[in-house]
Order: sequence, then structure tokens, then C-alpha cells
Amino acid sequence: MPRVASSRLDSMATLDYDIFESDTPRDFEQVRTLFLEYAEALGWDLASGGRFADEIENLPGPYAQPSGALLLACVDGEPAGVLGLQPIPSGVRTEDIGAERFGELKRLFVRPSYRRQGIGHALMKCSEVAARERGYETLVLTTSAEMMPLAQRLYDELGYCPIEPYRTDMNWPGVRWLGLNL
Repeated sequence: MPRVASSRLDSMATLDYDIFESDTPRDFEQVRTLFLEYAEALGWDLASGGRFADEIENLPGPYAQPSGALLLACVDGEPAGVLGLQPIPSGVRTEDIGAERFGELKRLFVRPSYRRQGIGHALMKCSEVAARERGYETLVLTTSAEMMPLAQRLYDELGYCPIEPYRTDMNWPGVRWLGLNL
């Protein structure tokens, strides 16, 4: 597992952690566990199936290399946080905005006991490196300030700005469309 980042390289870190791209069945199981915790924290019911349930079942799915990545943060070998990077699926890209050159961030989650330790920030910075390596020109994401206030503050601090919707299959009240030019 190649290391992407380490707390020893991050001046914001208050914990000793490693971040790497998931690429083994064990890694994918750890990502699956974190994604399920993410869904539970948001109150999502996965029993009825749906896109997210399918995504969790079929990891790495849309995050598969070489165009995607699942970044996993571990503290003392224990999973602490996760972030997915994927291309915008061609069938749902908003036309004429360059969405084919966008890398989309999904499912940023840091376990509550590891929050406010620099892990979310480090995952986001690592995603920039991973996106550049894959040739993306812009990182994009959707968020809800109401549902995810800590993440919202992080996105603002990192310079993500409001952008036009880049997908045609996501239209719910309160969604914020954000982007960062690389």
C-alpha cells in the first residue's frame, strides 16, 4: 500500500496517521465499514437498496483506479477516515461545462473520535494530489451545510467555491455545488 501522506508531513496534524490509496480486499472492507458509519451518521436507511447501497456492495466501483481512488486514513493501523474520488459518470454530466475534466469527491467521513485532528484536511489535500495525477483540472463536490457543518467549514477553508450543477441526476433542496480549480 503506497503511502499518500503522513501526519509527519502535515503541520496541522495532532495525531500520528497515514493516508493511502485503498487497493486490497482488506482496504475495501475498511472503506465499506466507514461508508456504513457515514450513512448511519446521516440517518440513511440502506435496507431498501439504492445507488449508495450498490456502491458499498461493489467497492471499489466508481472509485476504481486508474480514474478514481479511495483514500483511507489510519491511526495506529485502525481506520479513522475515508474519501472517494471518481470521474463524473458520462450519462449524468451537465453538458458544455467541462465536467469530463472534473474529479468528484464523495463520502468524506472521519470517525467522531478522530475529528478536529487534521485528518479531514489531510484527506482533502491528498485528493488534490490524486486528482492531478489522474489529469483532472477541477475537483467538485456536493454538500449540505445543514447535514454536514464541519465538512462545510473545511471546504470553505480550502477554497472551494460555489459552481453550477455538474450532474443532472442530483437535485435536492439545500444542496451546494462546490469546486476547486487545480
